[in-house]
Amino acid sequence: MRTLLVLVALAALAAVTANESLQLDNGLVRGTWGDPEMCAAGSHAFAFEIKYADLGHIDDTAVNGVRLYCEMPGGSLTGYVTSSEGKWGEWRGMRTCALGHHLVGIQGNVVDPQGNFGDDLGVDNLRMECDDGAILDGLYGVPSALSPVVLREVRQVGGREVEAVHLKVNRGETRDHGDWGSWARCSTGGTLCGLQTRVEHDDILNDDAGLCDVILFCCTI
Repeated sequence: MRTLLVLVALAALAAVTANESLQLDNGLVRGTWGDPEMCAAGSHAFAFEIKYADLGHIDDTAVNGVRLYCEMPGGSLTGYVTSSEGKWGEWRGMRTCALGHHLVGIQGNVVDPQGNFGDDLGVDNLRMECDDGAILDGLYGVPSALSPVVLREVRQVGGREVEAVHLKVNRGETRDHGDWGSWARCSTGGTLCGLQTRVEHDDILNDDAGLCDVILFCCTI
Protein backbone atom coordinates (compact mmCIF):
# COMPACT_ATOMS: atom_id res chain seq x y z
CA MET A 1 0.00 0.00 0.00
CA ARG A 2 2.82 2.43 0.83
CA THR A 3 4.41 1.73 -2.56
CA LEU A 4 1.12 2.48 -4.31
CA LEU A 5 0.70 5.77 -2.44
CA VAL A 6 4.24 6.83 -3.36
CA LEU A 7 3.63 6.03 -7.04
CA VAL A 8 0.40 8.03 -7.04
CA ALA A 9 2.17 10.99 -5.41
CA LEU A 10 5.00 10.86 -7.95
CA ALA A 11 2.53 10.74 -10.84
CA ALA A 12 0.78 13.83 -9.48
CA LEU A 13 4.08 15.70 -9.28
CA ALA A 14 5.12 14.61 -12.79
CA ALA A 15 2.53 16.77 -14.56
CA VAL A 16 1.42 20.37 -14.34
CA THR A 17 -1.82 21.35 -12.60
CA ALA A 18 -4.30 23.28 -14.73
CA ASN A 19 -6.15 26.30 -13.38
CA GLU A 20 -8.45 26.87 -16.39
CA SER A 21 -9.94 24.94 -19.30
CA LEU A 22 -10.97 25.96 -22.81
CA GLN A 23 -13.42 24.16 -25.10
CA LEU A 24 -14.57 24.57 -28.69
CA ASP A 25 -17.86 26.43 -28.78
CA ASN A 26 -18.93 24.49 -31.89
CA GLY A 27 -17.80 20.98 -30.95
CA LEU A 28 -20.12 18.03 -31.59
CA VAL A 29 -21.84 16.06 -28.82
CA ARG A 30 -20.88 12.60 -30.09
CA GLY A 31 -18.05 10.15 -29.65
CA THR A 32 -16.08 9.27 -26.52
CA TRP A 33 -13.83 11.48 -24.40
CA GLY A 34 -10.27 10.25 -23.97
CA ASP A 35 -8.18 10.77 -20.85
CA PRO A 36 -6.77 14.24 -20.11
CA GLU A 37 -3.04 14.45 -20.84
CA MET A 38 -0.84 17.14 -19.31
CA CYS A 39 2.62 18.51 -20.07
CA ALA A 40 5.36 17.58 -17.60
CA ALA A 41 5.54 19.71 -14.46
CA GLY A 42 6.89 23.18 -15.20
CA SER A 43 6.48 22.90 -18.98
CA HIS A 44 4.04 24.52 -21.41
CA ALA A 45 2.92 23.95 -25.01
CA PHE A 46 4.82 25.80 -27.73
CA ALA A 47 3.55 23.86 -30.77
CA PHE A 48 0.72 21.61 -31.93
CA GLU A 49 0.05 19.09 -34.67
CA ILE A 50 -3.10 17.54 -36.12
CA LYS A 51 -3.67 14.08 -37.57
CA TYR A 52 -5.73 14.56 -40.73
CA ALA A 53 -7.33 12.08 -43.13
CA ASP A 54 -7.61 13.51 -46.65
CA LEU A 55 -11.13 13.50 -48.03
CA GLY A 56 -12.49 11.33 -50.82
CA HIS A 57 -13.26 8.08 -49.03
CA ILE A 58 -16.58 6.33 -48.48
CA ASP A 59 -16.63 7.63 -44.89
CA ASP A 60 -14.46 10.72 -44.39
CA THR A 61 -13.38 11.76 -40.89
CA ALA A 62 -11.02 14.77 -41.42
CA VAL A 63 -9.12 15.50 -38.14
CA ASN A 64 -8.45 12.33 -36.11
CA GLY A 65 -6.08 13.54 -33.39
CA VAL A 66 -4.17 16.44 -31.81
CA ARG A 67 -0.74 16.69 -30.19
CA LEU A 68 0.67 19.44 -27.99
CA TYR A 69 4.47 19.77 -27.84
CA CYS A 70 5.79 20.94 -24.48
CA GLU A 71 8.96 22.67 -23.28
CA MET A 72 10.41 24.12 -20.09
CA PRO A 73 10.79 27.92 -19.74
CA GLY A 74 14.46 27.60 -20.69
CA GLY A 75 13.57 25.84 -23.95
CA SER A 76 14.35 22.21 -23.08
CA LEU A 77 11.77 19.85 -24.54
CA THR A 78 9.69 17.49 -22.44
CA GLY A 79 7.97 15.72 -25.37
CA TYR A 80 4.37 15.82 -26.55
CA VAL A 81 0.96 14.92 -25.11
CA THR A 82 -2.10 13.56 -26.89
CA SER A 83 -5.48 12.17 -25.85
CA SER A 84 -7.96 9.98 -27.73
CA GLU A 85 -6.98 9.42 -31.37
CA GLY A 86 -8.82 8.05 -34.42
CA LYS A 87 -7.18 5.42 -36.65
CA TRP A 88 -7.24 7.36 -39.91
CA GLY A 89 -4.94 10.02 -41.38
CA GLU A 90 -1.37 11.23 -41.13
CA TRP A 91 0.31 13.67 -38.74
CA ARG A 92 0.71 16.94 -40.64
CA GLY A 93 3.74 18.44 -38.90
CA MET A 94 4.38 20.80 -36.00
CA ARG A 95 2.93 24.30 -36.06
CA THR A 96 5.34 26.19 -33.84
CA CYS A 97 5.33 29.49 -31.95
CA ALA A 98 8.40 31.69 -32.28
CA LEU A 99 11.25 30.88 -29.91
CA GLY A 100 10.33 31.76 -26.33
CA HIS A 101 6.60 31.97 -26.99
CA HIS A 102 3.77 29.58 -26.11
CA LEU A 103 0.24 28.65 -27.13
CA VAL A 104 -2.65 30.50 -25.48
CA GLY A 105 -5.77 29.96 -27.58
CA ILE A 106 -7.74 27.70 -29.94
CA GLN A 107 -10.35 27.99 -32.67
CA GLY A 108 -12.07 25.08 -34.40
CA ASN A 109 -13.50 24.58 -37.87
CA VAL A 110 -16.34 22.09 -37.46
CA VAL A 111 -18.74 20.57 -40.00
CA ASP A 112 -22.29 20.32 -38.68
CA PRO A 113 -24.03 16.90 -38.89
CA GLN A 114 -24.98 16.22 -42.51
CA GLY A 115 -28.08 14.11 -41.93
CA ASN A 116 -28.95 10.67 -43.26
CA PHE A 117 -27.67 11.30 -46.78
CA GLY A 118 -24.50 13.29 -46.02
CA ASP A 119 -21.06 12.39 -44.66
CA ASP A 120 -20.27 13.69 -41.17
CA LEU A 121 -16.72 15.07 -40.77
CA GLY A 122 -16.62 16.56 -37.27
CA VAL A 123 -13.59 18.84 -36.78
CA ASP A 124 -12.09 19.78 -40.16
CA ASN A 125 -9.25 22.04 -38.95
CA LEU A 126 -7.82 23.74 -35.88
CA ARG A 127 -6.02 27.03 -35.35
CA MET A 128 -4.05 27.96 -32.26
CA GLU A 129 -2.74 31.34 -31.12
CA CYS A 130 0.66 32.11 -29.60
CA ASP A 131 1.18 34.62 -26.80
CA ASP A 132 2.73 37.07 -29.29
CA GLY A 133 -0.48 37.08 -31.37
CA ALA A 134 0.75 34.73 -34.12
CA ILE A 135 -1.93 32.41 -35.53
CA LEU A 136 -0.94 28.84 -36.43
CA ASP A 137 -3.07 26.77 -38.84
CA GLY A 138 -3.18 23.00 -38.40
CA LEU A 139 -3.72 22.18 -42.09
CA TYR A 140 -1.96 24.94 -44.01
CA GLY A 141 1.37 25.25 -42.24
CA VAL A 142 3.36 23.47 -44.94
CA PRO A 143 5.91 25.34 -47.08
CA SER A 144 5.02 26.10 -50.68
CA ALA A 145 6.14 28.52 -53.33
CA LEU A 146 3.46 30.93 -52.12
CA SER A 147 4.20 30.38 -48.41
CA PRO A 148 7.80 31.55 -47.88
CA VAL A 149 9.71 30.00 -44.99
CA VAL A 150 10.91 32.68 -42.59
CA LEU A 151 12.72 30.43 -40.09
CA ARG A 152 13.71 26.78 -39.67
CA GLU A 153 14.98 25.23 -36.46
CA VAL A 154 15.67 21.66 -35.36
CA ARG A 155 14.30 20.56 -32.00
CA GLN A 156 14.67 17.31 -30.07
CA VAL A 157 11.28 15.74 -29.27
CA GLY A 158 11.02 12.30 -27.70
CA GLY A 159 14.57 11.44 -28.74
CA ARG A 160 13.93 12.43 -32.38
CA GLU A 161 15.11 15.47 -34.31
CA VAL A 162 12.07 17.39 -35.54
CA GLU A 163 12.31 20.36 -37.87
CA ALA A 164 10.05 23.24 -36.85
CA VAL A 165 9.19 25.49 -39.79
CA HIS A 166 7.98 29.07 -39.31
CA LEU A 167 6.27 30.42 -42.42
CA LYS A 168 3.86 32.93 -43.82
CA VAL A 169 0.71 31.18 -45.04
CA ASN A 170 -1.11 32.46 -48.11
CA ARG A 171 -4.71 32.36 -46.93
CA GLY A 172 -5.95 32.42 -50.55
CA GLU A 173 -4.86 28.77 -50.94
CA THR A 174 -6.95 27.44 -48.08
CA ARG A 175 -10.28 25.67 -48.03
CA ASP A 176 -12.34 24.64 -45.03
CA HIS A 177 -15.52 22.59 -45.21
CA GLY A 178 -17.06 23.70 -41.95
CA ASP A 179 -17.56 26.91 -40.01
CA TRP A 180 -15.04 28.53 -37.69
CA GLY A 181 -16.17 28.97 -34.12
CA SER A 182 -15.10 31.68 -31.72
CA TRP A 183 -11.62 31.94 -30.23
CA ALA A 184 -11.13 30.57 -26.72
CA ARG A 185 -8.09 31.96 -24.90
CA CYS A 186 -6.33 31.45 -21.59
CA SER A 187 -6.64 34.25 -19.06
CA THR A 188 -3.73 36.70 -18.81
CA GLY A 189 -0.59 34.92 -17.64
CA GLY A 190 -1.77 31.46 -18.66
CA THR A 191 -0.57 29.21 -21.49
CA LEU A 192 -1.72 25.83 -22.79
CA CYS A 193 -0.40 22.84 -20.85
CA GLY A 194 -2.66 19.89 -21.64
CA LEU A 195 -5.59 18.56 -23.64
CA GLN A 196 -8.49 16.13 -23.81
CA THR A 197 -10.18 15.06 -27.05
CA ARG A 198 -13.52 13.54 -27.96
CA VAL A 199 -13.37 11.10 -30.87
CA GLU A 200 -16.01 9.06 -32.67
CA HIS A 201 -14.09 5.90 -33.50
CA ASP A 202 -14.33 3.67 -36.57
CA ASP A 203 -17.61 1.75 -36.90
CA ILE A 204 -18.34 0.04 -40.21
CA LEU A 205 -22.09 0.20 -39.59
CA ASN A 206 -22.27 3.95 -38.88
CA ASP A 207 -21.10 7.28 -40.29
CA ASP A 208 -18.08 8.25 -38.18
CA ALA A 209 -16.97 11.83 -37.57
CA GLY A 210 -13.41 11.41 -36.19
CA LEU A 211 -12.43 14.23 -33.82
CA CYS A 212 -15.59 15.89 -32.50
CA ASP A 213 -14.47 18.20 -29.69
CA VAL A 214 -11.37 19.42 -27.83
CA ILE A 215 -10.72 20.67 -24.31
CA LEU A 216 -7.44 22.47 -23.63
CA PHE A 217 -6.02 23.22 -20.20
CA CYS A 218 -4.26 26.44 -19.19
CA CYS A 219 -1.52 26.76 -16.57
CA THR A 220 0.18 29.84 -15.19
CA ILE A 221 3.85 30.20 -16.08
